Amino acid sequence: MSTTKDQIWKKVKELEDRLAEVEEKRTRIEEELMSLPNGHLESKSINGRVYYYLRYWEEGKLKSKYLGRDATKVKEQVQRASDLKRELTILKEEERRLRKTLERITLALSGQ
Repeated sequence: MSTTKDQIWKKVKELEDRLAEVEEKRTRIEEELMSLPNGHLESKSINGRVYYYLRYWEEGKLKSKYLGRDATKVKEQVQRASDLKRELTILKEEERRLRKTLERITLALSGQ
């Protein structure tokens, strides 16, 4: 019986370690997202020339920020932000599942 409890506590420790990793990664991503532009890139063609704008919501209104004719850097940053947001969604779901699992295990063990 003792080995079963040891195995359970070992698994609990693994889950707690994974939860700590997920929380740390989530925090890093949230910090990086704060340094990246929010919104999407939009282009307009005027007299045969293409101009770029960063479009984003602020205080309930859609705003545009003129970027000029070359928006390569901002385009990369917007793409990076989009990728990070997707990853953040996955991490938050994993964090929720880990917390729920640990809570259930704790309740089950305290009921013994």
